[in-house]
Amino acid sequence: MFSFLDMVNHYLGYFNINVTLKSRIYTVLGFFGDIYLFYIGFRFLQNSMLTKGLLILLVAIILMYFTVCNFFYYFTKRQPWFDISPKLAKWLHIQEHPQETQVQSKMGTTVISEERNVPANGLFDNQHLLPAKIQIGATEQRNIDRLVAQMEQQQLFRTDYDGMSDRKIYELLKVNGKPIYAIGKGVLMPYFEMRQQGTSLVVYCGLNQAETYPVGEIRRVGLQSVESLDLRSLKLYLASVTLVGGPFKQIGRAGVIETPQAYTLRAMVAYKKL
Repeated sequence: MFSFLDMVNHYLGYFNINVTLKSRIYTVLGFFGDIYLFYIGFRFLQNSMLTKGLLILLVAIILMYFTVCNFFYYFTKRQPWFDISPKLAKWLHIQEHPQETQVQSKMGTTVISEERNVPANGLFDNQHLLPAKIQIGATEQRNIDRLVAQMEQQQLFRTDYDGMSDRKIYELLKVNGKPIYAIGKGVLMPYFEMRQQGTSLVVYCGLNQAETYPVGEIRRVGLQSVESLDLRSLKLYLASVTLVGGPFKQIGRAGVIETPQAYTLRAMVAYKKL
């Protein structure tokens, strides 16, 4: 049984599985492992091996307790009243669990950085701006990752969670519950443009105009698909392209945990009727 669990754990390492899904799989496998321990313990008792049987049953009960706690956390996102994991973490100084609900920095309340840069394409009237959905393929994702590496090398952004400690991040998460990203709310791309290629609107980004890469295709503008737009009576302008996503932190059972995630793009499109 244990060899089987070890084999499953080994092969899961080959797949890029969401952390929550992987934790759920481990929880279910752990439950069956506990059942096996109970079986072994009772078999020892039936064969008059009381000491070994009772020890195995004690271990099985302890493991079943943590398995039940995991079921609550990973399948219901609730923490049961009998879960002592936070207390154990506090006693072992793994993670402090502060009581405050306001995050304080040296200058006051810490706030994840907002976008403050002026877009490369200038400013547009907010009343004529619409969010655009960008479709990103495998090639485009590699271009985005390449640009992220170049931007980090040029120190155009930092992935340090605005310099916040895990304690401050924990306090923020307790307040709003939303994941906190290493790059903050987003980083404006240094240069971006939209090119019409046939019936497609392709977004190009780069550090400058001399070297740009295709990073995705605009599929929707507002609530309408690009195919349904009458581009003969409507002029579209790419107002902004923002780098979002990447690694983020969320609350785990014993504190703050970091979860990897691919970077993606968020775009705004301005329109003008002809």
